Amino acid sequence: MTKKWWSAALTGAVAVLVTACGSGTPPAPAAAAAPEAPPLDLSGVVLLQHSAETGLDDVVFADPATGAAKTTLSLPGYDSSLNRFDGPATKLDLVSPDGQYATLETQDGVDVFKLNAADRRYERTGIVPAPERSMSEKAARFQNPRFGPAGSKLYFDDDTAVYSVDYRQLGQPVKEAEIVPNSSSDQHVEDWAIGSQGEVLTWKDARHAGELSYLTDSAGAIAYAVYEEPDAVYQFVTALDTTTVLMSAITGSDEHGVLMRLSLAGGTPQLTKLVDRSEPRIAKTAAAPDKAAVLYQTDQDEWFQSPATPGAIARPALGQLKSTGTLSERQLVGWA
Repeated sequence: MTKKWWSAALTGAVAVLVTACGSGTPPAPAAAAAPEAPPLDLSGVVLLQHSAETGLDDVVFADPATGAAKTTLSLPGYDSSLNRFDGPATKLDLVSPDGQYATLETQDGVDVFKLNAADRRYERTGIVPAPERSMSEKAARFQNPRFGPAGSKLYFDDDTAVYSVDYRQLGQPVKEAEIVPNSSSDQHVEDWAIGSQGEVLTWKDARHAGELSYLTDSAGAIAYAVYEEPDAVYQFVTALDTTTVLMSAITGSDEHGVLMRLSLAGGTPQLTKLVDRSEPRIAKTAAAPDKAAVLYQTDQDEWFQSPATPGAIARPALGQLKSTGTLSERQLVGWA
């Protein structure tokens, strides 16, 4: 009797256990993982592009071979300066060396932004405060922001002096140097430049060789230059080596149409035109990081590229970059 009861009880318990394990709602399958966004590629041709969706600006890193946008980062602001990118510019006029910060000149002064990689956008971290003025001094604002080539300094001016601030932790701007205006009558000629080690260069230390006026960095290399003829003014694009630079015409008979290679070896400027005057006119110029090629944007937002060598022929470039027909929608900033 006892053995039968124990056997029946054991059989019933096993049946209950099997039923409980096999009759419940099966666990839901694991949710499919969301596709990962492609990694940020902060290299290539750097563009400041108006966004039709937001009405603000985007920073675009485009493939220099095709023009296809590799990375587009939203920027919650717009640049209010009229001629900040009129002449040759570099990536540092907009984006820090590592691409993690951006800057814009606005109606209120200089804005600083930090990259939010997860959301693929730059977020405003602060505004560089306006320079302090006494009651008798004219009000001013900071302008012409530019990142240093190394470290974490952002430079700008107030028409009278050049200042800097640590863009990773905004604080009170520090005066770097008084501005000594250049002697050129052309508005595109800059009053100051930054050397390869982050030193501020002004026309106080200008050197001259014939029609060439230039600034040198702490290593003695040409860091900025202007060449003025009676009928034309040429502005610095980039240095090819310590004594050789590329320059583009900004006024005169060759305005916005000629790229010139200038060598100061031997102390006398030696000039060679690389690309002749074009139609429509060349409006923006940026040199490749290796200085072997130069990219052009025309005033109708067409794109050409040529080698930085004598006898160069400009050929269409960035074929996948759809033309907007105007510079107001997209500006070439530099080449990272």
